[in-house]
Amino acid sequence: MDKTIITRVSTQNEKHIGEKYARTFLQRQFKANKLSRITKGKYSKSKDIYKIATNLFTPSYLSFWSASYFKGYTEQIVNEIQVAVTKKHKKINFEEYNINFSKLNKKCFFGFEKIKYGNGFIFVVDDEKLIIDSINIEKKIGNFDEILKIIKNAQIDREKIIKYLKRINNKSLNKKIGYLLEEYRAIDLSKEINYNDSNYVNLSTFFECTQINKKWKVKIWLTKKN
Repeated sequence: MDKTIITRVSTQNEKHIGEKYARTFLQRQFKANKLSRITKGKYSKSKDIYKIATNLFTPSYLSFWSASYFKGYTEQIVNEIQVAVTKKHKKINFEEYNINFSKLNKKCFFGFEKIKYGNGFIFVVDDEKLIIDSINIEKKIGNFDEILKIIKNAQIDREKIIKYLKRINNKSLNKKIGYLLEEYRAIDLSKEINYNDSNYVNLSTFFECTQINKKWKVKIWLTKKN
């Protein structure tokens, strides 16, 4: 784990330092304004929200609307930091931010990288997986226009997104992403991914889907939901 986060047991690396002393030491550092308390038992020397949010739990990574903002794909200012994790964790309030954790199935927990950030590291979803995460859990992206911003601006490696979709192996997801990439990026995945059955899927829960795309068997929209 990045040294951004300091826990009660972090100072126990030295011999003869017990948990009680470690806890007292950290509390003194906090009172002296040398550390910030993130949550019970977790402190940080840094106040950078991205470093803190993606190093609180292992494994985890920045995703959804927060990652879109971090990558510069949206101009919408986001004060909620959305982190993908493999176990359930309660929301954490730190400074002016809310850190929210979204538990993903371990089958879908991949597609992120550790990147140098300031004097430490953060964990951030890659562009191909950001598309998948945003379509899988739409409510985490705010509205469908934000998904389209990601689709239009993402740096997409064709082979990588094919690999990711095959790994998840979900026909509904394949249809939605297949349609969106062909419609907005002229990327046709129809010969590479498994999507062809008789079922139609709604492209989005944000819209009334009243038109159909016969190739991808996706219901698209004419009007927004009220």
